[in-house]
Amino acid sequence: MDLTPIGKNAIVQILGEESQKLLQELRFLIVGLGGLGSFVASELVYLGAKNIILVDNDRVSRSNLDRQILYGWHDVGKSKVLVAARRLKQINPFLKLETFDTRLTKINANYLIDKADVVIDCTDNFDTKRILNRVCYNKKRMLISAAVGKWEGWVASFPFYKEKEIPCLECLFPGDLETLKEISENNEPTLVTTVASVATFQVNEVIKLVSGEGENLVGKTLIIDTKTNQCVIAKLKKNPQCSVCSV
Repeated sequence: MDLTPIGKNAIVQILGEESQKLLQELRFLIVGLGGLGSFVASELVYLGAKNIILVDNDRVSRSNLDRQILYGWHDVGKSKVLVAARRLKQINPFLKLETFDTRLTKINANYLIDKADVVIDCTDNFDTKRILNRVCYNKKRMLISAAVGKWEGWVASFPFYKEKEIPCLECLFPGDLETLKEISENNEPTLVTTVASVATFQVNEVIKLVSGEGENLVGKTLIIDTKTNQCVIAKLKKNPQCSVCSV
């Protein structure tokens, strides 16, 4: 008898048993449990992921409730990671969850990333993204980074565990980095539809990682504009003078 409530989900039917098994075995670190993190965590659990680590020091506020799907009115003021863990356990009570009610910093990044095989960056702080990029590169971890603005967002994939030399986040030209930073730290209201779209592209990178199918975003940044229904792929080149991956 299959006691797992997720059962034979779509990824088994479409991509096979091996992909499902790998999803169940990989350890996913989700940094940031806001709009992106809420969708990413939920989608991973629905896909059958079983080992998830949640990191965020924020508390649920009323302003979160229009786009952060793991929280409700009764959760206002509570720890996001604890509320998220409870909701995710309702989807699949067999989950192995670790929660860290803390901000990811230079001090704890090594410890937290050591726990994971795949790091999913759902933060809205570009300094944190740079820490994740550097530590994931040094530890040869898979990093899938993203951010959202009002109507737009971006996704980039960095499989640092591979032998092949690939560009990192810092390899972007300074002007492009500033553009991504502007989107990442935009304080304007964000539509739940924008958040959902960007998060799904982020999780699709996980699916392509475990299945080996499809065209991934290695060496590229996907810019998503939900207002104009446009997706633009910007190719990245490894910077021989990059302060992270060329030292």
